[in-house]
Amino acid sequence: MTQSTELLSQPNIIPGINYEYYGEIDNQGEKEGFGIQKWKDESTFKGNFIKNKAKGWGIFNYSQGDIYKGEFENDKANGYGEYYHENGGIYSGYWINDFQFGIGIELWGDSSKYFGEFHNGKKEGIGTFYWPDNTTYKGEWKNNVVEGYGIYKFADGRTYFGNWKNNKMDGYGEFFWKEGKKFCGFYKDDKKNGFGIYFCPNNIFYIGFWNNGKQNGIGKYIKDNIIKYGKWKDGQKENEIFTEEEFINCFNSYEAKYIKIFQWDKERIKRFMKIV
Repeated sequence: MTQSTELLSQPNIIPGINYEYYGEIDNQGEKEGFGIQKWKDESTFKGNFIKNKAKGWGIFNYSQGDIYKGEFENDKANGYGEYYHENGGIYSGYWINDFQFGIGIELWGDSSKYFGEFHNGKKEGIGTFYWPDNTTYKGEWKNNVVEGYGIYKFADGRTYFGNWKNNKMDGYGEFFWKEGKKFCGFYKDDKKNGFGIYFCPNNIFYIGFWNNGKQNGIGKYIKDNIIKYGKWKDGQKENEIFTEEEFINCFNSYEAKYIKIFQWDKERIKRFMKIV
């Protein structure tokens, strides 16, 4: 015998352990067609049911004030949907089993917004975040944090192109200041760390090693046609090394990997740093 749906002049009521259902049922008493389900915590669902489960378009009102409007499959958000947070935030995009999944857009009450990929309810993949002060980040995300390669443009005109880990500059990157300063090198925890080349617009170059954001270790200083070698600690030159040969003899096995770069002339450095 085939099943059929029927809508009585008075709605069918199916009591559950934590909810009541008002709406269409089939001839076996299962939810089938349009209905409204209300839970004891005052959450409600209005939409379509097939074989006792929400399927198709529906609206779910959460007890705390959030609202989901979109597609359902097997009692869960699946397909395209829009989620309205009680605090003013909105997500518009795709879902799999109640999690944001695929391409989506997040908008927040302070005008922040994110456009990009989601995975299991978190930002993951390629995405762009816009802050209210016009700061932007375009690049990779993992587990809801900035991680991988990305471009961060600060509101004051500075720009960083490079690698990130756990929302911080980490690995190789290139930092540009609007007044013309540039740094090409390695970062850790948002600070210069390891080998790097620094340029100032008054034709000054520093090639060397850094720690915790400051020059630390051997370095080469160039201004116009003057070249100086030395050792730095916490941003200050500790002692001077007078010849290139003496300087190279100071290298340990890690520092020796960069000998060829230390031997670049000023024009070669400019080409590498894209300085006109």
